[in-house]
Amino acid sequence: MEPNELQAKRVPLGALTLFFLLASLCVWWADPGRQLIYGALLRVGTMLGAFWLAIPVLVQHPRLLRRLPWYLIGGIIFIAAFIRYLWMMIPLLILIGILSMFAGKRPPDRRTGRR
Repeated sequence: MEPNELQAKRVPLGALTLFFLLASLCVWWADPGRQLIYGALLRVGTMLGAFWLAIPVLVQHPRLLRRLPWYLIGGIIFIAAFIRYLWMMIPLLILIGILSMFAGKRPPDRRTGRR
């Protein structure tokens, strides 16, 4: 997805986020016994809100957007392999995420022309 297209879809995504969060609030208020529906709506609304907040970062760093599927696949395999030690992996995954921001091609050196 191109950055311009992604930026254009931010408003509908924000509207969907608000819809799911308000729907979860209405379900909780109307019938507190329906915790399954309430929980599902709240989780979906929270995840959509996280994506909505991440769109400006993805637009500023399109390289991250191109590599995102590989990060997701690697992360899912990593978590599936070490699910018992999830509490130990969280700091490691944060560190990998921070280090991945600096990954990629370096700009050429102006003096030597080498990369």
